[in-house]
Amino acid sequence: MRNILAVTALLVFGASFGSCGGSAGSMTCRSAADCGGGSACLSTGVCAPKCASAASCLPDEKCSSAGGCVPKTGCGADPDCGTGQVCEGVSCVASCVQASCPAGRTCLINGHCEDPANKPDGGGSCGGELFQATKVEANFLIVLDRSGSMEETLPAGQSKWSLATASVKSVTAKHETAIRFGLSMFPGALKCTEGSNVVPVGDKAAAQVAQSLPATATGSSTPIGAALLLASKRADLVDPARANFVLLVTDGMENCGGNPVAAVKAMAARGIKTYVVGFGADVDPTRLAQLATEGGTARLGTTKYYQADDQTSLDTAFGQIAQGASGCDFKLAKPPADLNKIFVAVDGNLINRDQNKQLGWDYNPQTGRLTLYGGACDVVQKSANPKVQIVYGCPDPTLIEGGGNGDGGYPPPVSYDGGIN
Repeated sequence: MRNILAVTALLVFGASFGSCGGSAGSMTCRSAADCGGGSACLSTGVCAPKCASAASCLPDEKCSSAGGCVPKTGCGADPDCGTGQVCEGVSCVASCVQASCPAGRTCLINGHCEDPANKPDGGGSCGGELFQATKVEANFLIVLDRSGSMEETLPAGQSKWSLATASVKSVTAKHETAIRFGLSMFPGALKCTEGSNVVPVGDKAAAQVAQSLPATATGSSTPIGAALLLASKRADLVDPARANFVLLVTDGMENCGGNPVAAVKAMAARGIKTYVVGFGADVDPTRLAQLATEGGTARLGTTKYYQADDQTSLDTAFGQIAQGASGCDFKLAKPPADLNKIFVAVDGNLINRDQNKQLGWDYNPQTGRLTLYGGACDVVQKSANPKVQIVYGCPDPTLIEGGGNGDGGYPPPVSYDGGIN
């Protein structure tokens, strides 16, 4: 690919790139030494006139971040391009997904389609290594609204409560071998009370959860803030060896003067992420979106939380959330020497570090865990076979699975590749 693009660049921009010296074949370079005096070797393997500023280039050119003159609308390296683009030859193109790459080429972590067996640099690389990482098992507390409004009948003829409890039973039974579940329900017997912790978070808890769900919802009021505050105090959600989650399921709005956002922030400060499912049309979309955002689980798109209005959408929401809980936290084999040299890709697309823990990834040196947040985790939840690559050193364009693993060259695993359904 690079050889073809280099020849194209020579034909179209011959007046400028003629100073690279040599024939069209010499347009493909490994270093400036391959290009001739006064020339730079762009990161795409193309020779270009060396520059320190635009003053060194022709009027219709600019000085790229790679130190070579390129067309004003072109590039010399990926940083010259906009979001979602990479530099190929001297042109910005859309970052690849595997389906967009020609047969025999792979969409790599840097967004380029490459043939790993035909590296233009003769096999050299920038030194990146796939970091050895393993999934972190999860603790998962379901905080379920059992207010009287959950007895309302939906168009399908079943109550919201019957559908919600059926979904809870299904998701706990399906995922109990990978996730420790627990159950809390609110409100309590008296109006606006916080409810109670019914089932402690523990192994193989699906049967206990199912047995603890009453046949009808009889509570009065919707004290979401008090229920989440109760959840935030649970000792079984402070487990440094596991990822810890709360799943709030509600069909209403806070109406007891509580502060759900403060409770979610308190849990986030303790390393507990909060997923949010709004069931039916009577929820507070703004508040639920804020809870999901502060809880580190904001979704891609307009609706940041999970909105469910029937059995199918509720089952889908619960299934995706469970998948995210068992696929968005990774234990690194050793502490990275420099967090600025960690590069993370989800399904081949690079994502940024976000120390606010809302959109991207972050690393906790106390637990040795790297966690995906917001839309990055949302991609893992939606993908049937998600791939998360954690690379140390640089976003190496020649790196493929089976290379280094960031742990001194010891054997695999080298990346996480699905297998969580």
